[in-house]
Amino acid sequence: MLTGINKVSVDLGISSRTLRYWEAAGLFKSIRDVQSGWRMYDEHALQCIRVTDLLRRLDLSIRDIKEVIDNKTVDSLCHILQKRLSRLEKTRSDLEMLKATISEMIALIKTNPPLTLPSLENILYPVVLERKKHVVAKLQGGFSMENVKGKYEDVQIVKMAPTRTVAFSCVDTEPEDKAFFPVKDWIVANGLEGTMRMFGFNTEPYPTDDNPAYGFGFCATIPEGIDIPKPLYEMTLPGGLYAVIAGSAYGGDPSYGWKKVHDLCSDNEWEWKYDETRLGLEEHIDRADGKGAFIIPILFPVKKR
Repeated sequence: MLTGINKVSVDLGISSRTLRYWEAAGLFKSIRDVQSGWRMYDEHALQCIRVTDLLRRLDLSIRDIKEVIDNKTVDSLCHILQKRLSRLEKTRSDLEMLKATISEMIALIKTNPPLTLPSLENILYPVVLERKKHVVAKLQGGFSMENVKGKYEDVQIVKMAPTRTVAFSCVDTEPEDKAFFPVKDWIVANGLEGTMRMFGFNTEPYPTDDNPAYGFGFCATIPEGIDIPKPLYEMTLPGGLYAVIAGSAYGGDPSYGWKKVHDLCSDNEWEWKYDETRLGLEEHIDRADGKGAFIIPILFPVKKR
């Protein structure tokens, strides 16, 4: 018995985009329905989907999950879980070290009033330098740079200039490919692929339990003076400040990337907030090795809180 992608998406609460990404990563295979063209899944694929969903909830990477599904052994699962546990322990250790450093700084500042720039430098220099020595010692002991990142160091703030783009969007149960190829084919036909940047974006309507269809569009940057044929249309990206989350920071799956965006913007300690007057974007970058899905950084518009 085969189950359609829309039913799987609704029953398991997993977006169709995520299901397509997991399939492109080689976690399972679908079967195309001849009449509708929809992706259909057999029982083996459904089992892989359920296992992948559960392991993703533990923040395991797609690469590690694929290793578990391919090997199907207790040893492979334990190995992957132990790697995840080790990363968590290293992160906790670094956070405890940072907390201790800040607490020490507070104590020093309170005992050295009034505060001037020279006195602040004298307080900061030995404390921060000692922390740097400790971090270097950890790195020399075999730790990677990833383990000493701060809370927001995997998020970069960039300023984009207003940009002219060619765009196409559609509404469907799987609109991404139908929106992507008209733009991509036109770009290639006009010899613009070497200079353009390609972005995906959500449009109305949004999927519901009663209607799984939703809107999605793609746009590509183009120079001035080039005419755009219908049904493609011109769209101007307004530019401004964007926070960028690299694909490696969320496992490469856009649905999980947007969850990270939500978590980040819900953190009142972060100095930025989502600017709802502008579109969030998913940049699609071809992999250098030509293998697998795109590299997809998330760019979301921000402004100061």
